[in-house]
Amino acid sequence: MAVSARASTFAVGTPVRQHTVARTQARRASRLSAPVRAKYGDESQFFDLDDLENSAGSWDLYGTEDERRYPGLQAEFFQRAAAPLRRREAILGFVGIGWSAGILLWGANGSKWAKLPIQNGPKKGAVIGPRGRI
Repeated sequence: MAVSARASTFAVGTPVRQHTVARTQARRASRLSAPVRAKYGDESQFFDLDDLENSAGSWDLYGTEDERRYPGLQAEFFQRAAAPLRRREAILGFVGIGWSAGILLWGANGSKWAKLPIQNGPKKGAVIGPRGRI
């Protein structure tokens, strides 16, 4: 719903003045500004194979995956434990089952644990009004 400037200030009594920018001024300002360009190195290279640390970031953030630090048995355990969750459908099924179980658990006991008024009932009796009615 559009309201004109005059109609929106009728209670105050002062008209709103609108300042407009001439088209030539707007064109001149856009012509003077330089286009935005991202440049890395020579000839607009965005990825430098000689300087991977600065181009792609540090991949050695958490140290090494050496067998001395992480034993092979531990790695094998986690690979087997996460094997069923490798596919997207399996992850969605796992999340859906967990969500459904949470909703059912809340429906069975959650409202009692939260002491919602609909489960516990009124705490005080009804207030009687001036005419003897509730």
